[in-house]
Amino acid sequence: MRAESGTSGRYHVSSGCIRRRAGTGNPDYSRRCTAMAKLVTGGTGFIGTALVDQLLERGEDVVILDRAPSTHWDNASHKPTIVLGDISDWPQVMNVFTQYKLDCVFHLAAMLSLPSEANPWAAFQVNVVGTRNMLEAVRLFGPNKLIMASTTATYGLDTDPVITDTTLQRPTTMYGASKVFGELLGRFYRKKFNTDFRSVRIPSLVGPLIKTRAIGQYNSWMIEAAAQGKPYSCYGLPDRGLPLIYYKDTAAAFAVLADASPDRIKMVNYNIAGVNRSVAPQEIEASIKKFIPDAQITYDPDDVVVQYFKALR
Repeated sequence: MRAESGTSGRYHVSSGCIRRRAGTGNPDYSRRCTAMAKLVTGGTGFIGTALVDQLLERGEDVVILDRAPSTHWDNASHKPTIVLGDISDWPQVMNVFTQYKLDCVFHLAAMLSLPSEANPWAAFQVNVVGTRNMLEAVRLFGPNKLIMASTTATYGLDTDPVITDTTLQRPTTMYGASKVFGELLGRFYRKKFNTDFRSVRIPSLVGPLIKTRAIGQYNSWMIEAAAQGKPYSCYGLPDRGLPLIYYKDTAAAFAVLADASPDRIKMVNYNIAGVNRSVAPQEIEASIKKFIPDAQITYDPDDVVVQYFKALR
């Protein structure tokens, strides 16, 4: 990856990666962090940003590996180091692991549900090759601990009414299949190389300023549009619900799982729950209209979303 013209020297190119100290106009020329740091892939994304905030509040040093820059921490007193790079590019991944001292990896970078269905090959590169690269880098360079973001989309056909950590996984979507692969590969590394692999299966998220169009993000966008007095056309099915969780609770779950003693890790891959049942868009609409009676909400289900829900039956 090369710096594009017009970056005004904000990024420093090194061994195929661009790194920038958040909140500064100057490149970060230091070869290594002086202290052990937490690496967060996808750290400028929705959950990643919340997790990085929580780690920084604890006084942790944080390195972010992400394809997208962020100005979120520009005015923060304690800033992460942002490395612009692609997890599916092995030299770029190696660059990060050789440049910084790391004691834990939070692997959140991924292509989400709807983009994965629209471009399965790209999803394979990011979710499968990228996860393999992260596990191999942890094996070769350390640290020995990797916490991966998985998804409840790993479940699929003929699931029980109540899904547990041990429910049979038979996904019929590219996103779900790629995440099952990541879970199984992590278990392989755990058994073969004694890698301390753990993962969290995330349900649909609710929170402000979600940017990526995924299977359940209309839940948040519906609320935001109503609060801003804007009409909203929901691309989900009115009566088909998804399990929901608040995004900061999800970030906290990653931190708690990472802090757990190895002898307490029994399942390895863990479900997390927020709201204790699935919530349909029309239920959210009804709740919104209790507070904003004139909210303009209509439905125009996306064909990909319709097919996605059919695949879950």
